[in-house]
Amino acid sequence: MSESAVGGDATNELSSLDDVLSSASVVVVTGPGGVGKTSVSAALGVRAALKHGKRVLVVTVDPARRLADALGIHGLTGEAVIVPLPTSEGRLWVKMIDMTTEWGRIVDACAPDVPSAEALKANSLFQSLTTRFVASHDYVALDHLYRSDGAGRGADSTDPNVDLVVIDTPPGQHALDILDAPGRLDRFLSSRLLRWLTAGQAGRFGNLTSRPFLAVAERLLGDAFLTRIVEFFTLFSRLRPQLASRLATIESQMTAEDTAFVTVSSAEQSVLESAAGLCNQAAQRGIAVKSLIVNRVQPVAEVVLGEAEGEGESKGEGITVRVGPGVSEGDLEGVEEPDLRRSLQLLARPHPTFSTTFSGSPSVVSLPRRAEGVVGLEDLQALLHDGQQLA
Repeated sequence: MSESAVGGDATNELSSLDDVLSSASVVVVTGPGGVGKTSVSAALGVRAALKHGKRVLVVTVDPARRLADALGIHGLTGEAVIVPLPTSEGRLWVKMIDMTTEWGRIVDACAPDVPSAEALKANSLFQSLTTRFVASHDYVALDHLYRSDGAGRGADSTDPNVDLVVIDTPPGQHALDILDAPGRLDRFLSSRLLRWLTAGQAGRFGNLTSRPFLAVAERLLGDAFLTRIVEFFTLFSRLRPQLASRLATIESQMTAEDTAFVTVSSAEQSVLESAAGLCNQAAQRGIAVKSLIVNRVQPVAEVVLGEAEGEGESKGEGITVRVGPGVSEGDLEGVEEPDLRRSLQLLARPHPTFSTTFSGSPSVVSLPRRAEGVVGLEDLQALLHDGQQLA
């Protein structure tokens, strides 16, 4: 198996990422939670603006608001905010999604009339579902694919007119959630439950209140509990024609040539395997993950890249990322300072080696762990500058 490793044939030119940033109109940054997706998303936006002269919007739904901290911007309110850059032809905006605002825009765009839109936005069940559930965040993040499409860009978006949108996807229990978000909403719109509740069945549903569990629900949640449920389903069903069209556009944009998926992982085995699962599922759906970014690589780790191994159809379909010890006994030669030698000896101790295979042959970039973290624009520039592409 041919291999290249950080510190060997790798290059910090990051040509694969630059190809993505120069050619794509949307970059969707995916991956497991806790791997630094927000910082990487911001760094990609900064690089696209400074190096490629693009007008870039970075969108995040991260509830911790780490992106705002990294850029030195606070108090984001759901509107795009300009980020001051050094002299550059490009421009950079950042937007922290406000779920109430975003869903309000979607409802206004898809509802058949203003009274239906206002009634749905005022429904307490709708407000809870759209602000508290992670699946709702997943969909709103990908809704920016609709807005970046020529047919979708329109009155329901107040985002600036840009060349590139970088979408920082929300953390979730499963990395695949983001790929499933449009399909889950589409299945809900087509569900038997929705048809049953909205096809003149409200009266029959109300007659079931004598059943024990519904009677308990009425006592706990109030007399209007069932009324709010039926009202929610009835009003939401009125969005179906326009929302179904919107979902179809999003699904189409996910596989479009100018949409690039980038997956971020750390070098831990379980996290890398989760990222591989996302890449492999994406490939099965016709979504090409253009680049894998292995973030926060410790000095003790060495990331090695080679052709995928396996039998039959799986052989040669992707690449294998292997992580192992990054310091060898040979690195101790000529080191006379006792404390430094002892430190290197600790790093040179045997460490477990593991490998994970990614379908689709994405390019692989390794980013070292930054002990001081990412706290400003200069750090975001340095984050990718310090990275190495595995050739």
